[in-house]
Amino acid sequence: MTPLPRSGTSPAAPRLRRLRRIPRAPLAASLLAGGAVVVLAAGGGIYESISEEVRQVSRASLAAPMTPAQWEGTLEERRGQWLEMLGLSPLPERTPLEATVTGTLERGDYVVEKVHFQSVPGAYVAGNLYRPAEIEGPLPAVLYLCGHTKGKVNDPYQANPRWFGQNGYVALVLDPIQLGECQGLHHGTYREGRWDWPSRGYTPLGTEVWNAMRALDYLESRPDVDGDRMGVTGLSGGGVVSWCLGAADERVKVVAPVCQSGSIEDVVVDRSTDGHCDCAFWINYRRWCWPDLGALIAPRALLIASGSEDLLWRPTGYRDVAHRIRHQYAALGVPESFELVEDLAPHGYTPKLRQSIFTWFNAHLKDDPAPVESDVTDHVEPEENLLVFGGQLPENDRMREIDTLLVQRDPLPEVANESEWLEHQARALERLRETTLRQTRSEDPPRAREIRQDGGDRSGAAFATHAFATADGLTLRVKTARHAEAPAGVATVAYAMQPDANRTFAGGGPSRPGIAAPFLKAGVEVRHTGATSVGPGYLWTLRRSYPLLGQTLPERQTADLLAGIALMRASAGGVGPVAVYGRGPTAPLAVYAALLDPEIAEIILADPPESHEDPETPEFLGVLRVGDLPHNLALAYPRPITFVGKVPPAYEWTRELYERVGAAGRVRVVGSAAEWRPWEGGR
Repeated sequence: MTPLPRSGTSPAAPRLRRLRRIPRAPLAASLLAGGAVVVLAAGGGIYESISEEVRQVSRASLAAPMTPAQWEGTLEERRGQWLEMLGLSPLPERTPLEATVTGTLERGDYVVEKVHFQSVPGAYVAGNLYRPAEIEGPLPAVLYLCGHTKGKVNDPYQANPRWFGQNGYVALVLDPIQLGECQGLHHGTYREGRWDWPSRGYTPLGTEVWNAMRALDYLESRPDVDGDRMGVTGLSGGGVVSWCLGAADERVKVVAPVCQSGSIEDVVVDRSTDGHCDCAFWINYRRWCWPDLGALIAPRALLIASGSEDLLWRPTGYRDVAHRIRHQYAALGVPESFELVEDLAPHGYTPKLRQSIFTWFNAHLKDDPAPVESDVTDHVEPEENLLVFGGQLPENDRMREIDTLLVQRDPLPEVANESEWLEHQARALERLRETTLRQTRSEDPPRAREIRQDGGDRSGAAFATHAFATADGLTLRVKTARHAEAPAGVATVAYAMQPDANRTFAGGGPSRPGIAAPFLKAGVEVRHTGATSVGPGYLWTLRRSYPLLGQTLPERQTADLLAGIALMRASAGGVGPVAVYGRGPTAPLAVYAALLDPEIAEIILADPPESHEDPETPEFLGVLRVGDLPHNLALAYPRPITFVGKVPPAYEWTRELYERVGAAGRVRVVGSAAEWRPWEGGR
């Protein structure tokens, strides 16, 4: 894939109200709005497409409230799906926390304990625990989650848990990963080019939720905490984790996210993804939106607190989300357990928001609905006083590698014969279709728009362009090269255009493999190639936005390749057996297209990447949870596989697997694409 910049963000682009659908997006199109001409660049077609798709996602989310029977009957399944989208299915083992208090601050009416624990062995989470100085019995507990500043030492992240500690609660505030004294990384695709994270099925949001779940384990273990009265709140990034923890863990009885509530529609259309790091979002296999989280938190107490001038989370989003969730609470007979409070303010706290949150916790954890009139104090504890590790962070902290530890993978089977492989193959393909490739195969056939004959050359090749509309509204093209003397039903080699190809003229240009006559070549201008190429001003945003629809850019390109093949099969005269060809970054597209289309007769690969663990390999959501590229390629069995030039080392596994199940002859090597001929039989 085209390399992306590793740092920097662009301001959230203003949303463009669409006046009419643009049927095609060649180089430019214009709209007249209020006397001003607005120019849509070549990438506008993809922006329009993804915007329309995300509208469907958000508007389908809890479009009608579930009946109590529906809600109860689907609760366990929905909770399991949610944990899977966090990368927490199955949940990691609850190993010993090794909780340690490294110091105590006595501050009159409250006490601060400096504590750390290990959410997985060797991975440290640091926090401060605020509690009353005098405790007569178990108290309600509040888990406070920070946004992305300096963590627990930041002024508002001291002030809020301190208020709880001064008013009859045990309040634990945690550092987020990569901030304060918690090590690790949350800026994966945002800044560090970690495009292996989507393929791992990893999001730092899953780590934050797991750390918070272990924090609840710690709070439950304390004699001064009533484990039946625990809640969670937090601002900004901590607001997102508050939502997600509440949806994941029923021990949380009160949830109050602050300034981090809204719809996926607004995030994608406004491009506020540019302002969010990876821990703001889950791996959205099921195309959920925030109301679906609210339906999992229900009927427990949920208060959404928002600033109407928040640049990242606009009122159009959070008000619609609140409206849908309110109806679900009413349907469950607990309308009083949900509320939205907002203030005319930007991203952050106001006295109105804080006092509403404090009142909400008192009402639902203390049975005291009286409005709270007090607010946080101005006291700021010096940062060095609150440090858990005293300025010396743990060496070899495994939180630095949590992205490789947290998400559980399906184990590869020890295969002794064909029947054992077929059993594994069926399970693995079903899992890919349920998660990674859930959105890839469309039930809607591509709609042909036009066929243009492009002439020929002296070798006897005739070129043509077949334009078609995809299921999500793009106009793409297939460039074909057909030998004039090719017999009817000749084998066809289909391929995706290379992402860096600067032309596709004459049947595919430099992307066209050197397959010899008389075989038909069909090159699909998958999105982000040819006329739909996007530049650096949108590509980074696009790659980070597609996962919010349960997709990735390479997965969408795979869908385009499949659509182009379907178009060719349906064209006048049809085509013969279809083989797929992939070179370099387009090789994974060929592999996954073949796994979804059993009628593809053969896979041809040249210089394929060897692992989805490599950030340069095209990303597919959660694919590594099922298998890496060599393992997934073998799922095409018994179809033949041809490598051009050589078998890369990682794919020796694939060749050995075919040998083990008695099909060694179906994996072969040719010196060049010109030497390829369709496989004609033999084990």
